[in-house]
This record gives sequence, structure tokens and C-alpha cells, in this order.
Amino acid sequence: MTCVRPGAGQTRRKRVKCRDAQTLVSRLILFALFAAAFARLAPDGFARAQPLAAERPGVWKQECSAAQPGRVKVTFLWKTWRSGTQFLNLSVFNNGFRPGTFVGAGPLTPSTWGYVWDGLDPNAPHTVRVNTLTPQGWFPGPSYQFATIDCGPTGFFKENHPPDAGMATLQQQLAEEIEASSFDAAVAVTDLQTGQTIAVNGDQPRLPGCSANFFVLLRAVMDLQEGRYPESWVGDLISSTIYSSNPVTARDVLKISANGDVAAGVRSVNELYALLGMKGSLYDHLPAYGFEYSLMGTSNLLTANDVNRALRALWEERVVSPEWRDYLLTKMTDVKPGLQYLIPAGVAADAVVSHKNGFFWESGWVDNDIGIVRFTRNGRTYAYAISFFTQWVPTKYADIPLGQTVSSLVWQYFEAKY
Repeated sequence: MTCVRPGAGQTRRKRVKCRDAQTLVSRLILFALFAAAFARLAPDGFARAQPLAAERPGVWKQECSAAQPGRVKVTFLWKTWRSGTQFLNLSVFNNGFRPGTFVGAGPLTPSTWGYVWDGLDPNAPHTVRVNTLTPQGWFPGPSYQFATIDCGPTGFFKENHPPDAGMATLQQQLAEEIEASSFDAAVAVTDLQTGQTIAVNGDQPRLPGCSANFFVLLRAVMDLQEGRYPESWVGDLISSTIYSSNPVTARDVLKISANGDVAAGVRSVNELYALLGMKGSLYDHLPAYGFEYSLMGTSNLLTANDVNRALRALWEERVVSPEWRDYLLTKMTDVKPGLQYLIPAGVAADAVVSHKNGFFWESGWVDNDIGIVRFTRNGRTYAYAISFFTQWVPTKYADIPLGQTVSSLVWQYFEAKY
């Protein structure tokens, strides 16, 4: 705003208006200065401290290593606040970077905002963060999870633990039972002590029903570990989803995890599939809510081997810490009596079964159960993962004898082995 100098012909009223305008501009400038000052204050009126921890790092580029064939070279980028010496921490576990379970690159200067790390394991989930050493102490930044690309025959997704003679015999028994039943069935079994896995039709895509919502719940538990929202927001919903295989509460959990955006939630579950190397599986839509949003207009798909790989990753702390793993596994033990007819029906009374059912009609009955079975012998806990799928079953519940026999054979093997 411009005020001209009052001339001979300028009235007193105009001079007053000009002074008022100048006063208004001065007040606006003063207000802006105060606003800027208060913007730097915390709610308690003290000066807001500059962040000390670096921002969450991201992966800018992955490529197969030229210097170390079969390994991966990854370029990380992040935003630094230049508050101290930095260290880039990397782990194949997501257990809160417990001592002895991660490696570090550094020291890096306070202004460093990127790092190229050569020699990472291929085909495996990783967790990375930036830890900053300031005059006030260590300030770890938020972590980021990613899966390394396929650069060779090794890595978590491709680990090959040939079954021993006992596991091979069990596999043959399971194959014979499935063939004799005439049902379209699949099963995968993983010894969580050794990593040995056997399967029958393990890589065939299956209709999962609400078994797929296990991954919605796992995604939410990962959120809880990251502190994205309080446990009270989703704890009861997780319990309800498991207890009665409730798709309504599963939808509620997904919406909370994705800030109300169902499409974003569906994409997030598929990102989790990718993190876990589940290349044969697809989360197209929320079970029972395909009309609301569908990623590709097709069916949800899981393979038994993919699910067991995910269950093993959960057990080995590759996706959440032991505390949050046990939180989810405990929730998965509280399933209503009417849904205990597959995996739990084949084990001894002292076994602890954490499982998630899936059941619906799709040109025949789909009846699935996936989970981890634990038992204690001589003071030590043993565990195995089992995923059982049937589809196109012509008569409701006709698959139950097969499912119970499969579960019983697996239980007998592990009880005898350990």
C-alpha cells in the first residue's frame, strides 16, 4: 500500500486515512513477526528444538553387485538435520535393532544424506535406520523395511533346506491322503527350528477367504511396533477378527492402518506380500468387500508355500519384534469353538495353536486354516507352521476329515521328533 505525501490540496480526512493505512500495515508486519516467533515455540511456550534424529531412510536404487556376484548393491537416501555424527544401521530382522542383530556403516558426517551399501543378501527382507550421535546422546530415526532384489540362488526367499528322511516320509503321507480324498487341497509344513519345508501343491494359487486377513492384522501389528497409533485403536478389532473370522472388523483394522483409504490399505498389504517374497499371492480386495474396491477385478490368491514363508518370517522376528510377535500369536489362540475343527483338532491338548481360518462359497466350498503350533518339551518350546487349503469342495464341511488327518499326521511327526 502506498501513501503519498499530503499536498496542498489533500484534505485532513485523507491524511487521517493514510495514517490509518500505515498503522494497519505496521500492525500486520508486527503480527507476522510474532506469528513467526510463536511458530518456533512448543505448546508450553519454550523454543521448539530442531529435530535430532534423521528422517526415515529410503531405497533409491538396487542393483546386482558387480564387485560381489550374487549380492546386492543398494543406494540409501535420507533427510538429515545435521545434529551429529550419523550411523546407518541395517538388519535382516525387525526386532528394534537389538545388540548383535544388526550391522552399521559409519561414522558419517552430520551433513551426509546418502550411502551406497554393497554386499547385501539377496531375496530377503531388511530393516534400515539412521542413528545420530548428538551432544545429548543417541537419537535413532524411524526405520524402513524393504526386500532386496533377486541376484542369485541364495537369500531368505530362496533358502533351500532339504527335508530329512522323516520330513520326506511325512510329505509322502500327506500327498497320499490328499490324493485319496479327491479334494482340491494343498498343504505346507515348516519346521521352525530348522527351516525345512515340505508341501503338497504348495505353489498352486488358492482362494484364501478370510485367511488373507491374517496379513491385514500383521500389517497393523507392524504399525503398532512403529508407534503409528495406539494399541487401543485396533486391539479389540484384531481380537474380533480372529475370534469369529470377522471380515467387518478386518475392514475396520485395514482402514485404521491406511488412514481411512481402503485402496491404500489394499496396496499396503500387497507391499507386505512383496516384503515377504510372496510372489505367488495377490491381495485384490478385502474379503467380502470386493464390491467396495478391487485392485485388479480378480480373486484374492495365496499359496501354501507363500503363507509358510510369511509365518516363518514372523517367527524369526523378521517383520516384528518378539514382543509384538507374541502379541499377535496370543491373539490368534482365541478362536471360537466352532472354528477349531481343522488344525487344532489334530494336535494334543497341551499344544498351543495360533491360527486364522478362511471359509466361504465360491462354486464350491473353500475351507482353510493357517497358523503356528507350539509345544514345550523338557523346558524348551518347539514350533511348526502349517497352512491347509481346500477349494471347490462340493459339500459343506466334507473336507473336515482330511484337514484333521493332515493336522494329526503333522503333529505326530513333530511330537515324535522333539
